[in-house]
Amino acid sequence: MHKIPLSKNGLKNVKNKAGIYRIYPCNGKKAVYVGTSKVLRHRLQSYYQKDDFSVNRTKEDLRPKACKVTYRYLNIKQARELEKQEKSKYKHNHR
Repeated sequence: MHKIPLSKNGLKNVKNKAGIYRIYPCNGKKAVYVGTSKVLRHRLQSYYQKDDFSVNRTKEDLRPKACKVTYRYLNIKQARELEKQEKSKYKHNHR
């Protein structure tokens, strides 16, 4: 599991691979969101880029809180299975 700041500089080494990620607030050790992506780099970059929040309300809530991220490369099937197991733990996954 890799842990990095959720910033342009922090994400420069994230590869264009599938995997799972967890978002952490600046003032906490407990993750607030877990997600998967076929291309982790693109998904994680989307948390600090300008967005139309009417399309994705979760990002509107998460963006001000998001500070750190952990991620792990997995094939997408494995990542989604792990995400399913973990989703109930995180506030922003209940929409």
